[in-house]
Amino acid sequence: MTYVKIGEQRLPATIRGRLADGDWDGRESKAVTCSLTYQEAMELFVEGLAWSIVYQADSYVDQSTGETVTPEEEIYDNSAFSVAGPVTDNRDGTVTVKMGKITDREALEELLEVLG
Repeated sequence: MTYVKIGEQRLPATIRGRLADGDWDGRESKAVTCSLTYQEAMELFVEGLAWSIVYQADSYVDQSTGETVTPEEEIYDNSAFSVAGPVTDNRDGTVTVKMGKITDREALEELLEVLG
């Protein structure tokens, strides 16, 4: 099962990534689909969000010992995808939220502003 983890909250989710999102300035992005209302998604997926993808493989029975084995979860930090993008209500009880990486141009603009 795949989850998105924000703080201590875990939500079952489907996540798709794009290396160059043509719909969003060519930035690398992740589209997160989960069961939330539009308003909940707007409040949860904010600019600067630190979040992770958590993958938990299903438990299985070890054929040699007969014991149930629960694999360790895998956690992937996605805090680099901190630019809040569009939220889409899928009209089926789910929303899809885009989170993206800052583009090279945006990074340069920020640097120039700091050096200003």
